[in-house]
Amino acid sequence: MAPTVLERARAALQSVERRVGVEHRDQVVELALPSPAPLTELLLGGDLPTGAAVTVGDSTSLMCWLLGATQRDRWIALVGWPNLSLVALAEAGVNLDRIVAVPDAGTRTADVLAALLDGVEIVVAGPRARLTASEQRRLLARARQRTTTILSPIPWDGAALALDVEQARWSGPDHGAHWLREAHLGVVRRSRADGAGTRFAITRHGTTAPTALANRTAPRAAARRRVG
Repeated sequence: MAPTVLERARAALQSVERRVGVEHRDQVVELALPSPAPLTELLLGGDLPTGAAVTVGDSTSLMCWLLGATQRDRWIALVGWPNLSLVALAEAGVNLDRIVAVPDAGTRTADVLAALLDGVEIVVAGPRARLTASEQRRLLARARQRTTTILSPIPWDGAALALDVEQARWSGPDHGAHWLREAHLGVVRRSRADGAGTRFAITRHGTTAPTALANRTAPRAAARRRVG
């Protein structure tokens, strides 16, 4: 049987190596597996954008973790979220000494948020912060003037960044029914820089800090499935 083109090429290479005294070795290159990064990998530039609104949908836990990962020495105001647990915030790493809480501002919610945007770096407008689209736009304009950040679990008109939880899985003793020890969240980040969206896998084991792992091929693969 006549040698193939590949076999002839290998024979020629070995002949050259013998002439110049080069020893040929087969090398196996192992690609390093991607390693999880801190939760701030979810954010463009690794921090909350200033003078902007960020929405975190369908996960109170992710909101708490995000506040713990980005607070540093900044003040946080919580408006219209009476059910948000201070224990959960503390476990997420939030410094409760730098928290201002207004559980329910009623019909004065827009005014309260506007006042807090003047002096607090991160203002969280909770699910009871019922605002019209025009009020959201006015508050966002104020945040831009004061270079502060608005965080909200509800959609916000003109938000620069949206983090949406597509799936969540908790586990622990008795399948997580009584003591949740491990969390896996599938999160999609949407912004002007993300095109169709960037997907992340968020993992937290016990009381360790949650980590993020980007999956930048997921949107394309999802598009192929829809077409097929």
